[in-house]
Amino acid sequence: MLFARKLLWLLLCLVAGAPCAFLALEGIGLPLVALVMAGLIWVGKDRQMLGETLMAFGLPYFIEIAHFAIPGTISTFQQGDLLNAAYYVGHLLVAAAVLLIGSGLLLLRRQPRQAV
Repeated sequence: MLFARKLLWLLLCLVAGAPCAFLALEGIGLPLVALVMAGLIWVGKDRQMLGETLMAFGLPYFIEIAHFAIPGTISTFQQGDLLNAAYYVGHLLVAAAVLLIGSGLLLLRRQPRQAV
C-alpha cells in the first residue's frame, strides 16, 4: 500500500509540472506556482522522498519552460529587449535549479549499511 501511495504522489507531481510551468511563464500564476512548490517541498520532506518529488515535478516543468523560454530568449535578444530576455532566462534558471537540487538530493542519499 505504501508503494502505491508513493507512486500516486509521483504521478501527481509529473502531471502538475507542465501546467505550473505554463502558469509561471504567464506571470500571473507565479504565486500559485510558489504555493505548489512549497506544498511539494513540505509533502516531499514529510514522506522522506523530497528528491523524487522534485525530480518528478521538475522534469515536465523544465521541459515546458525550455519549450517556450529558449525561443523566447533568442527572439528577445535579437530584438534587443533585455528585460524580457532576463525574464525567460530567470525561468530557465529556476527550472534547472529544481532539477539539479532534486538530482543532488538523490545522489546524496545514503544507503543503509548492511551488517556483515
